Amino acid sequence: MLNTLQHFMARLSQIVTWTYLERPNETFIEGIAFSSKKIKKNNLFVCITGHRHDGHNFIDEAIANGAIAIVAERPIDAPIPVIYCRDTKIALAELAATFYDEPSKRLRVHGVTGTNGKTTTTSLAYQLFTSLGTKAGWIGTLGIQYAGQTFTTPNTTPDPLTVNRHLDEMVKAGITDCVIEVSSQAIAESRITELSFQSASFLNLTHDHLDYHGSMESYAETKARLFKQVTANGHVFLNRDDPFHVQMDHATPGDVKRSYYSRHNASVDLFRKLDHDRLSIASKGQSIAVTPPFTETYNLDNLLCALGIVLATGISLEDAAPHLSSLRLPSGRLERIEGIASLAYVDYGHTPDAIQEVVTVLTERHTRVLVLLSAAGERDRSKRSRMTEIVSQSGADYMLSVHDPRGEAPQQILDDLAPGRTAPPPLSVHPIRHDAIRAFAERLPDYDCGVIFGKGHDRIERVDGELIPCDEPAIVHRFYPHEREPGDASRTER
Repeated sequence: MLNTLQHFMARLSQIVTWTYLERPNETFIEGIAFSSKKIKKNNLFVCITGHRHDGHNFIDEAIANGAIAIVAERPIDAPIPVIYCRDTKIALAELAATFYDEPSKRLRVHGVTGTNGKTTTTSLAYQLFTSLGTKAGWIGTLGIQYAGQTFTTPNTTPDPLTVNRHLDEMVKAGITDCVIEVSSQAIAESRITELSFQSASFLNLTHDHLDYHGSMESYAETKARLFKQVTANGHVFLNRDDPFHVQMDHATPGDVKRSYYSRHNASVDLFRKLDHDRLSIASKGQSIAVTPPFTETYNLDNLLCALGIVLATGISLEDAAPHLSSLRLPSGRLERIEGIASLAYVDYGHTPDAIQEVVTVLTERHTRVLVLLSAAGERDRSKRSRMTEIVSQSGADYMLSVHDPRGEAPQQILDDLAPGRTAPPPLSVHPIRHDAIRAFAERLPDYDCGVIFGKGHDRIERVDGELIPCDEPAIVHRFYPHEREPGDASRTER
């Protein structure tokens, strides 16, 4: 394909407001970037206005690095061709799809959205595809994986250039199916605009990101936009147990097939029931029983959705069943800290619902549970007190801390996390993450089980613009009193 400015102009025709172009059919574009530092010779520079930086302020650097043309939202002074658009985020998505020859139409893309469980569901679907011999890819919080390669990403759903580039590489590698986590921010910021989805799945909608969306209604409306992008004769999977599934259903085009899954309603397309250590799954008159690889209620919901995604590609329940017991949870999702005598986990839970699910499971299994609860800086403040309320009422002992404070004062985060007057107080409060994990490790032998919430797989602390290594399991190992046995007489009562 000849990537000329004229070719790109045709794609952007609906959002272009004005142009300053000379001989667009003779201006060949060899690459696209929205960071001036990543611009190379004969690249097209797209000015994106972000939370911290505005690309319009880096025109000179982009030109010095080789930019041959610019896409902008507002008037700029530049000696090279400029295309003005109403929304450069949408423009970036359309340019990326065009530059890489619309790769999402050349393989099956399966989008998964929801407040909690996106990483687990996409991971399980990816594992299941791979186990069944399907060449699959995976894009999400833990990076991008396909053809034996893993690439790191800064966001749950990467920017459109990254997504389209890797989808194109997947096609070249023979990948037929790619599962991708779709966050609400990605939808709102047009990162998935112009992607074609063969399927879309809805997990749940609970309190999170209200600092960004403003209300649960707005949050739901944003999520629902994913379902409008499912291709004709595609498939959507909706969690019948979550009331917001109705909104996702209404957003789905009429020529798209709908399937519902549930743990309560046996009349749905995919139903599951756990009886002691046997998981029964029923679909379209068929039923199987397997030994599940985990028994947490919320993770079995994720497993059911992942199975639905795979079955919709033509794989039978009978063929998929033997592979279910070997599936594993992704890193940082109720992940055990190995190498110490006590039972302890790190978990990515950072929403009220996710924390309640995990704490409920652990307090049902164990008498004495220790929780290290924290909240991230510059994120939804309204959920912080609710998280503490859930933990304080669970019967677990708990400690409070912060993680990834970014530019927010740790004390502000701790003040927001503070329990109400009638709630049991925390064992301790720590503005510094390292100190909190040390205190957690030192107390851990006094408990049957412990969990550190917040970061899960993440090994970096974000403080005032700096990225600081923070390996939480390693810190636990360092300060865990190995000479003591769990549950000895040195327990400290609250």
